[in-house]
Amino acid sequence: MQEHITHTLPPPAISPTELSPNQSKYLLLGLALATAMEFYTFEGMNLVLPDITGSLGVSFDEASWILTVYSSFLFLGVPLSFWLAGHFGYKRFLIWNTALFAMMSVGAALSPALGIMLIFRAVEGLAGAGLTVWWRAGIYMIIPKEKRGSSMMTTSVRLYYASIAGLIISGFLTDRLNWRLICVPNIILAVAAILLLKNNFPELPQADSPRLRQTDYPGLILAAIGFLSLQVILSRGHIDDWFGSPHIRLLAVISIMALVAFVRWERSADNRFPLMDMSLLSNRYTLAAVFIGIFAGMILSGSLFVLPEFLRLVDSQTHSATQTGCLIAFYALAGAVLRPIMSKVISKIGPRKTTALAFCILIAAMLLFYRCLTTSTPDAYFLLPLALYAGCLTMLLPAIGQGAVGKLEPGRQLDGVQIYMTFRQLGASLGVAFLTILLERRETLHSSRLYEHLNAANETTSTALSSISHFLYINSGASPTGTRLMSVGLLARAGAQQVETLSYADCFLFMAMVGGLAFCFIPLLAPFVAAPKQAEQLLPSRIEKETPLT
Repeated sequence: MQEHITHTLPPPAISPTELSPNQSKYLLLGLALATAMEFYTFEGMNLVLPDITGSLGVSFDEASWILTVYSSFLFLGVPLSFWLAGHFGYKRFLIWNTALFAMMSVGAALSPALGIMLIFRAVEGLAGAGLTVWWRAGIYMIIPKEKRGSSMMTTSVRLYYASIAGLIISGFLTDRLNWRLICVPNIILAVAAILLLKNNFPELPQADSPRLRQTDYPGLILAAIGFLSLQVILSRGHIDDWFGSPHIRLLAVISIMALVAFVRWERSADNRFPLMDMSLLSNRYTLAAVFIGIFAGMILSGSLFVLPEFLRLVDSQTHSATQTGCLIAFYALAGAVLRPIMSKVISKIGPRKTTALAFCILIAAMLLFYRCLTTSTPDAYFLLPLALYAGCLTMLLPAIGQGAVGKLEPGRQLDGVQIYMTFRQLGASLGVAFLTILLERRETLHSSRLYEHLNAANETTSTALSSISHFLYINSGASPTGTRLMSVGLLARAGAQQVETLSYADCFLFMAMVGGLAFCFIPLLAPFVAAPKQAEQLLPSRIEKETPLT
């Protein structure tokens, strides 16, 4: 199989003399602004999901499809973006991809119905894949090796600022005007990014790899059918009684057959230009990146899905969109501060130990969320787990890059990045789907347990109802019958709120358990080899210089 595959070889980096300092600066700014749209939109849509449910008249389960559809097409778009960039040219791809993402975000915001919004979100996910992947690839192909570390650092910090802007601006627009206006900043970012990329992104030579000039249509179709069928099963299964539903059983058969056929076709000797180089999965480093990427994607995206919904829908303090955005933005602010520091940590202890440390911190953050989540938790209690979450984020992704993808041959690193990013986005999609299912199941369980004790025969319940009824009778002037009904309603509301709080807390416990599973694959990462003493002065920037794509 190996000799039949034509690998994706990136063009060499341009000579430093071809880009002036100002041109390099504006190029990095253009790449950051283009990718900032995806970060801004991701954070903003998570935040305003409760407002979308009210505007479109859909349930919370149905509204979660807005996130899962986007994530599904995002991971499908990762391998597709590699082919498109090499086929049509890197500069043209980035410019048109930036414009497409902005147009789709406007279309999604103005959609009058859920079905129409899902179509826009699907195309938006395909465009978003190119933005999240190719800002790294652009730096790798254009910026000289000795400057890549600082360039990656600068762009990463700017993207954290984009997350902060997405949370705060989206919340402000939602509370003051309308959630549909959250697309307006994307228009501004797109125009600025296109102008900067058009004037400063150099004309790179066309990729000479036949794999980028040929299209693996069978592989693309099989992957789309298999993964989208799986996503529909996860999104609709708990609503349609899982395998008790005929169309769920049919989709399960279609998904299994399509995925098996996809793997066989990608590994077939007859397929000289595969969409993905599946032979890399026999490499221990790539295999580690795949599984750790799936688990990390589930936790990192799942936590940003669960926390805003809890603060806005369940918490008794009734957080507005602006208050919720400002609170969660603390993680992005902490990430922007910690990002330059963590490269030094990785260079000192190595990627394997750094990954283990990152997951320990992430598990601690999830357990803190689980522990402190109540119906009236003070906002200050969320700051520590948010800071730990940011610390994990700034360590985990670079460490996986150096310990897994960075150990591949230079000619196969883009293939490794493609596989890693695809499965990490798959994990993000699965995380939202699994947590939606878990919320419903745990609400049912906690409701049955709680309401077993909330009955008139229970002495504690009877005493509480009598006290509430007496208080309402004295202060409201209602009749005894009316106060009794009001007290029952208040007790039922308090019980429902407690049930939802316990269910959201269980989601964080579930994510901590997923983090524990990830530990099984950390030993597959490359062991740390200390740098020679004469090169110690290069250690602070060693990580990103060696593995800029990750």
